[in-house]
Amino acid sequence: MTASPVAPLAAQHDNRFDFLRLFAAWLVLLSHGFPLGGQPAREPLASTLGLDTLGGVGVTIFFVLSGYLVSLSLLRSPSLWVFARRRVVRIYPALAVTCLLCVLVLGPVVTQLPLDVYFRERETWNYLKTATAFSIKFTLPGVFAGNPLANAINGSLWSLPYEIKCYVALAVLGLLPGSLRFKSLAAFGILLLSLLFRPAAPGLGLFDSFAGLDFYDSKLGLSFAVGAVFAAWKDTLRPSLWAGLALVLCAPFAPHAPLQVALWVVGLSVSVLWLALYGKWLPVIAQRWGDWSYGMYLYGFPVQQALAYAGGHQWGVGWFVALSTLLTLVLAGLSWHAIEKPAMRWK
Repeated sequence: MTASPVAPLAAQHDNRFDFLRLFAAWLVLLSHGFPLGGQPAREPLASTLGLDTLGGVGVTIFFVLSGYLVSLSLLRSPSLWVFARRRVVRIYPALAVTCLLCVLVLGPVVTQLPLDVYFRERETWNYLKTATAFSIKFTLPGVFAGNPLANAINGSLWSLPYEIKCYVALAVLGLLPGSLRFKSLAAFGILLLSLLFRPAAPGLGLFDSFAGLDFYDSKLGLSFAVGAVFAAWKDTLRPSLWAGLALVLCAPFAPHAPLQVALWVVGLSVSVLWLALYGKWLPVIAQRWGDWSYGMYLYGFPVQQALAYAGGHQWGVGWFVALSTLLTLVLAGLSWHAIEKPAMRWK
């Protein structure tokens, strides 16, 4: 990270945020194509570097860009209520529709159970708790039981509660006295220390608590905090691509796992933020198309599971990912224009 006299936010029409978020969603889809296609050992990044998966990279991209943009939203919101309302209308309408479609359309079509039994099962209606974004359910009765990755309906949603927790933490910071500049730096420092001092697995599992935080609280929260710091200091601090890449390249050679993860997360986050703000050679998605990344995140996993159910995974990972990408983009576009964009009017 390097200081700069001025680090202006790229103009809305000239930024690459939408492209990078869509690319991140596609990385998640690509990464899931291997386990959902019955070839988990072939996931490219996990089988080579071992530090992360391509899906993990995609999630990190989401969180750092979200940390930056949502922090700017907090700074520009006239009240905390307006800030909260903006987050609610961005997350919940499309999520609720996805959950209803899984329960009322996808489940009945592919379940191995008789329909009357399917609709009587408590597990069927329990799945709707996923629409809260806090209590994520992953199974429906008799659905995808014979798939290479059996039973999972929408495994991508595991990261959504962490995103919501970041929003809540940011809102709490906004309520505390003092400048967001120093509060965001303090949050970054706390999350960095929680990651560095966390005992490595198998001594402590990913979802076991350490200092009140599980592994993903620390990892994803740290990425979000990187975005928040640069948003709060945007007039005096700009991300450095070279510093970010240096941290990423040093990560595999760090002496112990927590330091490797910390270097990887911070380096990748800083690099991505530089690309979003200053990567002028990256494509720009026209505003009239909108932001399809959330829809791709919501629908990618169930689309791939439905394809695997139909035997599409037997065509090979390349064709499996290509067709699932096309189908997911169609649903993501519909989600944006029919649900997300109309809901945004309530912001």
